[in-house]
Amino acid sequence: MFKEMVQAARELLAVRTPLDAELMVSDMIGAWWGRRVRGGDVEQVLGEGLVDYAAKAGTPASLTLLMCLAYLGTARQGAKAEGAALAMMESGVARPGWADRVGAVKPAGCYVSRDAYGDQDTVICTFSYRWNDGEPPADRHALVMVVDYNMSGMTRDAWVSSQVDKLLEQARAEAAGNPMLLFEEIQPEQARALLESAMKATKEPKTPPPVSDSYSAYHAFARARLKALPPGRKRPAPLHIEAPYSRERRAMLAAEFLASDAAEHLSDPSAASRCADHIIDYGCEQDFNRPLRVSPTKCETFLLDWLPRKVMLSVAEQEAMPHVLAAWVRFAAHRTGLPEQGLKATLDAVWEAIGKFPEAYRDPTSFGLDRPLLERLLPDGDLSALARRVFAFPFLQGTHNGVDLDHLNPADEADRRTLLEIDHGGAIDQEHLAWHEEIATRLWEGDPPQLWEAAQRLLDLGHDRHDVLHVLIEIAERIGGDPEELAAALDDIADIPDEI
Repeated sequence: MFKEMVQAARELLAVRTPLDAELMVSDMIGAWWGRRVRGGDVEQVLGEGLVDYAAKAGTPASLTLLMCLAYLGTARQGAKAEGAALAMMESGVARPGWADRVGAVKPAGCYVSRDAYGDQDTVICTFSYRWNDGEPPADRHALVMVVDYNMSGMTRDAWVSSQVDKLLEQARAEAAGNPMLLFEEIQPEQARALLESAMKATKEPKTPPPVSDSYSAYHAFARARLKALPPGRKRPAPLHIEAPYSRERRAMLAAEFLASDAAEHLSDPSAASRCADHIIDYGCEQDFNRPLRVSPTKCETFLLDWLPRKVMLSVAEQEAMPHVLAAWVRFAAHRTGLPEQGLKATLDAVWEAIGKFPEAYRDPTSFGLDRPLLERLLPDGDLSALARRVFAFPFLQGTHNGVDLDHLNPADEADRRTLLEIDHGGAIDQEHLAWHEEIATRLWEGDPPQLWEAAQRLLDLGHDRHDVLHVLIEIAERIGGDPEELAAALDDIADIPDEI
């Protein structure tokens, strides 16, 4: 693969500008963005491997590739590429005349096009090459990135345009005739903070991320261009970040909603109150502390995706939730000044989703678990924790040696140890039992998430539950207390080693 990439780098010798070269190399190294490799980080295994291979090639093409990688690569790749490129230049390897100007850009204006719902920002950052004092700017271009707040604030699209004036004129014209759009200039420091936060949310996904097909090709280019924007003396918060809501502030907002005209028709105040709490928690924890932001996509995601996966609702709450959500939309739209057409579109989306909600939300009692058992497993109401907690504590009903399992609480430390002893038939070394307790506690809390993900992969391969637990124990015991190393080791487990 490295040989083919270095051969392809010969095309760099034919391009006329550093911009073309940077885009070409960004596309090249984007081939492995978001992928996983066995035995290490993909940027280290493939990215640094390419640098080492290009350094050995010693050709003008490989030198040009290294000069681009010094700018576009990660910090480690950049340092290695720069050192290798300097050594090759000292030995007399030729390079194109523009190669020394790679990355020599200055930022100009930064802009954002924002929809009235707050679903997404389209950020435009303009740059030009400034080579020598007295020379006019050259190769003006714009980096355009789309930030989606319904997908954890991640960047889901990116591209580069050389038609800067036309791009800005079109964005202004669209906003001028549409009350649902806002276009404005922002400070470069704000643009950098917003986009770095968004790229971090997209970084190293565990599964193929929901980004455009072209995103990987521009990822390295965008990462490098953002470093050309000023960070500011005091790093500004991204535009979408708002102050956290305390529990008291959340309760006050719920009370204001329940006392509003929008909620007066709700017939079950108790269920409505609990539903409002879930709506507010979702807005605070999943939407950057913005419980009052409403949109068709956000409401559909909450009702048909997040709620069925995350929250255990009572029967009364299941019946009330769609109606409470519609009332919340009216309340929030009035508070935030959402245009009338936005309110109507959001309510239409809610009413359409209501018909799908009974199918999307399956009462956990339909899984064959009675409600008292569910309440012991889910004292926090976190429905997403059910499978991993059942895996950690499979014996919670009946009697064992005179012990009534129905009265043991897996959330209690003393009862938890008793349950684990029963799981092992009472015959187990205390040190080994302590490790089982460590893993069970981590599974209960979902910390780190990779623990349950690794367990599921091994279970899917047909391995016995206790064998899976012993693999998890072996990894935790070997790694120790470093959370990043533990997460990486768990990510790397694809099967149970023969020696376990």
